[in-house]
Amino acid sequence: MGEFDPRRPSPFTACERQPVTDAGARGASIRWIIDTRHGAPTYRLRVIELEPGGHTPLHAHWFEHENFVLSGEGEVQIGDQVYPIRAGDVVFVPPHVTHQYRNTGQKPLRFLCGIPAEWVRAARPDVYGEPGKGPPES
Repeated sequence: MGEFDPRRPSPFTACERQPVTDAGARGASIRWIIDTRHGAPTYRLRVIELEPGGHTPLHAHWFEHENFVLSGEGEVQIGDQVYPIRAGDVVFVPPHVTHQYRNTGQKPLRFLCGIPAEWVRAARPDVYGEPGKGPPES
């Protein structure tokens, strides 16, 4: 495994794999593969990995997710709906909507997860709501 150098292309495995320690998560890890180390001012890209039987916490937040399933199979809950997912699927999770990813397969479930940088929230309160407040009124 090579050492991570944000100035050149690198395998994603060169980015440190960190356990997800949020309450309600089990068997989940994250790698920040594009972030401020690359000079990315607006967007963050992560690889989320769920062990068989693992899951992210059931949660909601101000930002949306753009996801692409790299490998494995599982399901995603978005609001009250549960959808099966597998390698090659794309998933959009809107802001302020409760969601959770679960690995229902026998191999790790890996997916790309794109999120906006924190400053985007302050720049677009019409979309994301004011910092420290709930979602904008419809």
